[in-house]
Amino acid sequence: MIDRHLISLAIALQHIDADVPKLQAWGRTASSKLAAGGRLLACGAGTRGQQARHVVSEFATQEDERPPLAVATLSVGSDAHTDCESGDVVLYLSATGADEGIAGAAAAAGELGVTTWALTGPAPNALAAACAEAVCVGVPATSTVEEVHLAAIHILAAALNSAVRDAAQPETT
Repeated sequence: MIDRHLISLAIALQHIDADVPKLQAWGRTASSKLAAGGRLLACGAGTRGQQARHVVSEFATQEDERPPLAVATLSVGSDAHTDCESGDVVLYLSATGADEGIAGAAAAAGELGVTTWALTGPAPNALAAACAEAVCVGVPATSTVEEVHLAAIHILAAALNSAVRDAAQPETT
């Protein structure tokens, strides 16, 4: 049983390797949005709410040469019209992407000019379709999807931290 899980995880991580450039681009985009006064928000349904809090904890505290960033979690039932503003970025997390509530929240935020990204399970799914961009993990086991999402969050975090530090460094001529 454990061997099958580890093999499934290894295969899923190999497939997400193709999404690393997208996750790095998300980090750079989030850095630009934050520098312009936007916020990075994270939203997850059920246990993905814990992953959303993990995303926020990655950025809410000062790290090395990076100050704390403007981050917060959103609940699935949040009203995008009162909780999001144009210039914000929202990262939605769902192990399946089939939850119509979170997909509806993402669609509403997108209509406001909010940048919407999703980390989901297998595509196609409602959440991926509702967001501007998505990284979909194509395995059926929820636990494996969650593990790959955790790796994706850390790749995004590294890219965002790097972009924020690079922007804060004085230019040399």
